[in-house]
Amino acid sequence: MYATKQPETLAHYEELEFARYFANDIRYPYVSYLAMAVLGTWLLRSNYPDTYVALWLLLGFGVTAWRECLVRQLRPQLAAGMRAGPALRSFTGVSLALGMFWGIFVGMHVDPRDPMRIMLAGAFVTGHIGGAVTPLSSYLPAFYAFAVPVLLPGVVRLAISGEPLAVALAGLSMAYFSTMSGYAHITNRLHRESMRLRFDNQRLIADLEQRNAEVESASRNKSLFLAGVSHDLKQPIRAIGMYTGFLRHSAAKGLDNVVTIQTAEKIEAAASAVHRQISRLLELSRLESGAMPVHLEVIQLTDVLLPVYELLAGEAKARGVQLRLASGRSHRVWADRRMLESVLTNFISNALKHAEGGRVYVGTRLRTSYPQGQQLCIEVRDNGAGIPEHQLPLLFDAYRSFDDRHGSESHGLGLALAKAQASFLGCEIDVSSRLGCGSTFTLCGLRTA
Repeated sequence: MYATKQPETLAHYEELEFARYFANDIRYPYVSYLAMAVLGTWLLRSNYPDTYVALWLLLGFGVTAWRECLVRQLRPQLAAGMRAGPALRSFTGVSLALGMFWGIFVGMHVDPRDPMRIMLAGAFVTGHIGGAVTPLSSYLPAFYAFAVPVLLPGVVRLAISGEPLAVALAGLSMAYFSTMSGYAHITNRLHRESMRLRFDNQRLIADLEQRNAEVESASRNKSLFLAGVSHDLKQPIRAIGMYTGFLRHSAAKGLDNVVTIQTAEKIEAAASAVHRQISRLLELSRLESGAMPVHLEVIQLTDVLLPVYELLAGEAKARGVQLRLASGRSHRVWADRRMLESVLTNFISNALKHAEGGRVYVGTRLRTSYPQGQQLCIEVRDNGAGIPEHQLPLLFDAYRSFDDRHGSESHGLGLALAKAQASFLGCEIDVSSRLGCGSTFTLCGLRTA
């Protein structure tokens, strides 16, 4: 198994697999090349000085050593995540050097006037090019980098000699090269088709694994959600039972009406909490199922912000928070008034809870990263304790706060509901936060009228 990350595109996957193929699967024919080098040395020594032959052999050993060092270096680098492009270019360079090594032999050995030498040179050319089709055609630049230098010197010498037989043999050599090139392209297509099928299979496996993880996460969230619902509904229902029992005992003991009225008010408050919680659960369910009707209309933004501000001003004062509503809010937007008010109420209410004794700012701004006509955003900023970065992706999961609530007033439903409502409005919610510096919740993408 390779440790590299799964490439995102088919082209990158092909490059990576071809590089791995060259580094790990191609077996260099050392014995065959050594035998041909010995034969080539014997043939050249009868026509060239030993110095030329030694230089030719030295070139061959140098290229072989280069290839061996390159393979040993690239294998761990590819396994560790090296980009495939440089590796393929390196192998193409090695192929070019090997092709030049054998091409020099063919160019030195072939003699247009000697049929035997032509035949031996032709055997070297056809053997090397034919043998390169299968291992090198998976990456065509490497195939051509090897085959062309092997073929070209001999063909040029035959063609420029002017001998009719030599010229004919040069033409036949080019025809042979054309045929081998066709086979190389066919093999390359087969390689690429195999890569495409493997890539698709791996993408399907990765997709199935992701979906399985999502199902498991949804199952955990469902369990957490049910635990949160039972927790939040059980408390007011238990309180209602206790207060009812108290009233029954009070009636038997003949207590005054003041105590009775106070107890009745507590019962009403508890019943209201149950009703409010059930209403929010039902609304979230309808939003997630797509059954919630949306009533879009042109709204003056001030007509939404001011009522929300007035609604929460008392809470801000009680918590010692400076709630500031920025000026310049005369924007007209297309939105569902009730949903927009609900989202903003949720943002500001959360900000007040976490900025106790601090400041909360509500204002608008334009974000040019959004399409024209949808650049208006409303942001709610506080200077509270902030939210850890690893918790930001979990903020909008229903009842995610249940595990670490520590007596908080949050039910874990508000932001989940706000996210669903924002989606129905065609908007997005952006959150930025730093520990000790507060948080900013932004409703982005409002359509201006």
